[in-house]
Amino acid sequence: MSTFDLKFETVFKVTMTCLHLNRAHPNIPRNIYWMAQFTPILALSILSFLLLGNSFLFHDVQSGNYTEASKNGVMAIVAFTIIVKYVILLYRQKDIKNLIATVNDDYEIAKDFCREEQDIVRKYAQKGVTACKFWLVSTFMTSSIFPIKAFVLMAYYYIYKGEVHLVPMFDMTYPGTMERDKNIIPIFCLLFFLCFLFDCFAGTMYIGFDPLVPIFMLHTCGQLELLSRRIIKLFADNKNPRIIEKELKLIIIKLQGLYRFVDLIKTYFAVLFEYNMKTTTFMMPLTAFQVLEALRRGQLNLEFTSFLTACMLQFYLPCYYSDLLMENNRNFRQAIYSCGWEKQPDKGVRQLILFMMTRASLTLGITTVFYEICLDTFAEMCRQSYAIFNLMNAAWS
Repeated sequence: MSTFDLKFETVFKVTMTCLHLNRAHPNIPRNIYWMAQFTPILALSILSFLLLGNSFLFHDVQSGNYTEASKNGVMAIVAFTIIVKYVILLYRQKDIKNLIATVNDDYEIAKDFCREEQDIVRKYAQKGVTACKFWLVSTFMTSSIFPIKAFVLMAYYYIYKGEVHLVPMFDMTYPGTMERDKNIIPIFCLLFFLCFLFDCFAGTMYIGFDPLVPIFMLHTCGQLELLSRRIIKLFADNKNPRIIEKELKLIIIKLQGLYRFVDLIKTYFAVLFEYNMKTTTFMMPLTAFQVLEALRRGQLNLEFTSFLTACMLQFYLPCYYSDLLMENNRNFRQAIYSCGWEKQPDKGVRQLILFMMTRASLTLGITTVFYEICLDTFAEMCRQSYAIFNLMNAAWS
């Protein structure tokens, strides 16, 4: 029995567990039991967005408190992003399920591969696990700092100053009587608990949702490396032209499948990546402004320093893995050209090689509605964010 046994659910256990926890996993039946769980989760996200948006628009901005405005504006964007991602997971449930099934099918086929080819599949699966760990660490650090800081400050005031000072997780201005009564201990505890629930839910959404596309891209990279290895080995073994032609056709079929796989990813997530790029462009300067204002007061804003790193990773990692996918596609094209086809006198083989070269000349990468996801796009987004930050710093400081 083969020792190769990869399953999407077990290999990417952290991501799949988070999707189970927030009830967005594509395999969860959408029944009344699920609706009873889903409704309060979505209601909590909407409530958080409305409260943060209310504080940002009707209190912080109008009073000229731009430090608080930038903080609550960032958190309102996060709350709305969580809602968007949840909606996409629900709307694309069947599609995401099919993408996962495609990866599982490739894992099943890989059981019959030679040891070297199985190692390639394992290598890119492990890279997918590493991508999940990036989101796990950055998200856990960012989301955990908010409640930890609140508890530490309350303990500090009580132990060293002998006073009960209530410190909220998210310091926002509530509407109406909620603002007047927010420091009454039972109401404070209720609001703190709701903020903590939203913090946990947001963490599971980022850990469960964001690694999915990089996992799919890395899997495609592994399949392209397999095809590159096979086409070079095919001509190196001096096989009969008829055998070469037959195996080339199998490689072409697999290549077409990979292009369809990537096209589906672009179709399902293009709008989301466009949204992520635009929101990250604004979230980074808003977050950096928070950090800078704290430094001007001689303080270190730990939660937003960590948040700034997470913002950068949110868009950098998809750009990096999409760049890696395009590089693997270039390597595959180079493997076709340098495989030794010129030594083959058979016209049918040469025609297949020409077809593969033409097909592989198309860019295999992820795009938004208007942009190609790559490191150049990330650099352009950073330049735009820096320009916005300079304007904010000049106008608000």
